[in-house]
Amino acid sequence: MDKTLLICQSQTEALALRRMLAGAGVTGRIVRPPRQAAVRSCTFAVSIPRRDLMVAQQRMRDRHFTPCGIL
Repeated sequence: MDKTLLICQSQTEALALRRMLAGAGVTGRIVRPPRQAAVRSCTFAVSIPRRDLMVAQQRMRDRHFTPCGIL
């Protein structure tokens, strides 16, 4: 799999994360995660290229954002 999913609690949080990552040059797409990865019924995820994971993690650390999970 060449994509990584950053699991968020809601669609609003996923949209904010996608914008945050775009500021670091990481392109993301809002998707629904697999059922087993869902935290609750309104869980969404940001799908990013696996090669951008380290840049994304650094950006999230810089902005004090912690996703619900990473797949």
